[in-house]
Amino acid sequence: MFIDFEKMPINSRIWIYQADRKLTANESNKASYFIKSEIEGWGAHGTPLSASFKIEYDRFVVIALDENVAQASGCSIDASTHWLKQLGEEYGINFFDRSLAYFENKEIKTVSVFQLKKAVEEGVLKSDTIVFNNTATKYTDLINKWKVRADSFAYTSKFFKAIAV
Repeated sequence: MFIDFEKMPINSRIWIYQADRKLTANESNKASYFIKSEIEGWGAHGTPLSASFKIEYDRFVVIALDENVAQASGCSIDASTHWLKQLGEEYGINFFDRSLAYFENKEIKTVSVFQLKKAVEEGVLKSDTIVFNNTATKYTDLINKWKVRADSFAYTSKFFKAIAV
């Protein structure tokens, strides 16, 4: 069952999928229609799931699940990843991009997780650069811990500490 995202409980479980490029307006509209229709029929072992989604910055798909109604099963989680794989194949987008996304001059850029140390050392990522914590698992984390400073993010903070020494 689809619920408006803003009406989801603050403790809802979330999954964040990062696209490897910005979606066009047309792609975003078609993806929204597709995901909403999939959520309408989403279930776990025959139990309808109460869920929602939103597309942020034309780059991130956030799926939310009200676990107070019913919890996801392994099969239902797999089903949701298949939605993103299907969209990705249709539009030539990788929704499973594991690079670190960050803001630079009001644009979203990415850096390979294997290049984080170098990005810090070369000043591409500064201590106050806002990065996206796509490991957030609760709606409250999306609000409070999704966009964080690079020097406080688990995957980059150690490189700032090494420079300070």
